[in-house]
Amino acid sequence: MTGRAAGAGLALALMAGMAVAQAVPDPGGAERPPEKPVQAEAVQPAPAPPEKPAEAAEQPADDAVDATPPLARPDSTPAEPSADSSEAEAEPEPETGNPGSDAQKPVGRLIPPEETAAPEPPAEPKGPPVRETLRESDFDYAACLLALHDLGTVYEEIAEISQPDQRDCGIARPVRVTAILPGIALQGGAAMRCDTARSLGFWMRDFVRPAVARLPDAPRLSGLQLGTTYDCRGRVGDEAEAKLSEHAFGNAIDISAFTFHDGSSLPVEPRQDSGDLVESFQRAVRGAACLEFTTVLGPGSNASHNDHLHLDIAARNGGWRLCQ
Repeated sequence: MTGRAAGAGLALALMAGMAVAQAVPDPGGAERPPEKPVQAEAVQPAPAPPEKPAEAAEQPADDAVDATPPLARPDSTPAEPSADSSEAEAEPEPETGNPGSDAQKPVGRLIPPEETAAPEPPAEPKGPPVRETLRESDFDYAACLLALHDLGTVYEEIAEISQPDQRDCGIARPVRVTAILPGIALQGGAAMRCDTARSLGFWMRDFVRPAVARLPDAPRLSGLQLGTTYDCRGRVGDEAEAKLSEHAFGNAIDISAFTFHDGSSLPVEPRQDSGDLVESFQRAVRGAACLEFTTVLGPGSNASHNDHLHLDIAARNGGWRLCQ
């Protein structure tokens, strides 16, 4: 009895103390809420967030800029960190097409028009034009004109001849001859270099006119029928026409016939083994021409010269002459 009475009294005392404590006002003037027993609320673990579907995890919302990335599945392999995103966007991988298509071939850098090299202009020919290399000095030209005067040649000095489309063609100091000797005309007149006219005059005076006197009835020579004189063209018979003819420089003259005062003429043509004086005359004047000219071509040389004598003063090494 005594122990139970003591325990009951102790319990009553504790309850009275608690009542007194609840009745005492708070110094701040506000009543303190009753304290909860220590075991009133137990700490509960935070609920686990619900798992999002796979599609939702792979496609975050547009406005969730700083959203936490979705949890990886236990059985998936973590993705390796990608390279710098700015470089990946700046240099996307080239698209590949079908095998064998042009897309598979490497494509070089496109060159802007300003970097494209312009085609080089054709190289300028070296040296002066041929017509200038044949220009006579003042002394030589004066000496040549004096020789024409002594021959009795009827001529006039004319302006320089040139060709806009061919720099080498032309005559630097041309003369136009209408009569090579007194009474022996060049039909239609002809422009040529003075040296060409002088060689023609010497040949006519020293060989042709004396040979004409040996023909039957001794006809008197009155003129020459001409073929080509000055002409800016390639050589006859040269398929490539790589070299210009001597006609292009005023160095050549073609004679197609000899005319006489009685109106008759003696044409240049193939005369072989006829045995008459006409053949002898043509052979004689043709052979003698090689004493005054460096090139003599005529019937038998080639088909292009069967109807005329080609005479020119082309300069060759060592003074070599071509007489056919």
